[in-house]
Amino acid sequence: MNNRTMIKLSASEDCITLRTFSKDCHSPQGFVLTEKELLELEERRYMTVSDIRSFAKVSLRKSFEQAEILEIEFTWLSDAGGGKVSGRTETVRLSYEKFKASITQSRENSMQIKMLSLEENGRPKIEFQSRRNLKAVAETKALRKKLGKFLADHFLRWKGSRQITVYDDFEPYSFFFQEQTPYGNGICGGVILHGRENLEKAYYGIHT
Repeated sequence: MNNRTMIKLSASEDCITLRTFSKDCHSPQGFVLTEKELLELEERRYMTVSDIRSFAKVSLRKSFEQAEILEIEFTWLSDAGGGKVSGRTETVRLSYEKFKASITQSRENSMQIKMLSLEENGRPKIEFQSRRNLKAVAETKALRKKLGKFLADHFLRWKGSRQITVYDDFEPYSFFFQEQTPYGNGICGGVILHGRENLEKAYYGIHT
């Protein structure tokens, strides 16, 4: 399954029940979404829903290819005894088109449907939309390697990112960045050069 999560879906006329299974764990119980909540989601694009002890943040996002992505961040809670609860969180992303098709298939055939969560991409691509500041760094020997090493050490380790787009910042030698994931925009912030008064000792830091 390559660390993907399997979702088992069962749909009645008014409700959709979801169970999750992965290499590490599975949901302690089914989670029920109502048809009414699903219709509200299509209008609002984001909502929080609950079922028994557990709850979920549910959102619809656009992929790079403008396909609809359903993201569900579950918080699974269970009785730990003595009036206490224990739990964990889990996020799954699904093609919304396939999700809706699975609901229809489950209802028409009175059967459980299995789906795999979308696969996360590997190392992101770094794309520069910077002219002034990138040119200034490229012309400054003391900064060229520092910027390249900083970008590699930070952004190339980000899991789930598809692309990091880098723009000019108003500070000299510094940049603004925007993360793009397969499901839409992600983190944004700055790659800021500190200690510009001594470029040999200056260093880059990330601010979000």
